[in-house]
Amino acid sequence: MDIATQDIATVEEYERVFERYLDVCNQAIEKNKDKFPYTEIWKARWKDLSPDNKLHCAVYDDRPKIIYTLRLTEDMKIEIVEKTHVTPDDIWPFKYSYLKHVVDNPQSYIEHPANLDWGWLTAVFG
Repeated sequence: MDIATQDIATVEEYERVFERYLDVCNQAIEKNKDKFPYTEIWKARWKDLSPDNKLHCAVYDDRPKIIYTLRLTEDMKIEIVEKTHVTPDDIWPFKYSYLKHVVDNPQSYIEHPANLDWGWLTAVFG
């Protein structure tokens, strides 16, 4: 396998893992949205969002592999708006090994959402 093909395969794997990670986050939110403090945190962030409700995230190992633009919805969902290989100025980095651990152990994080690293949500909008 040549380097270009290897890079494409890596990016595709990173996309798959990040999108599954967002699925785990959405399931954790859905299961716990009526519990303290998740609803309160979401409502506080929702009030302070810009009109487009977007943030940028990067999946990386030694360097960014893919950049996501995400949108938060009023009904407490995280949606993918765009995927790109161009690095915007304001991104939150997600380390692949962390994402992979969450994706490989989703039930643990869905049952105990406090174990998820929500820093990307609070730091970007806080």
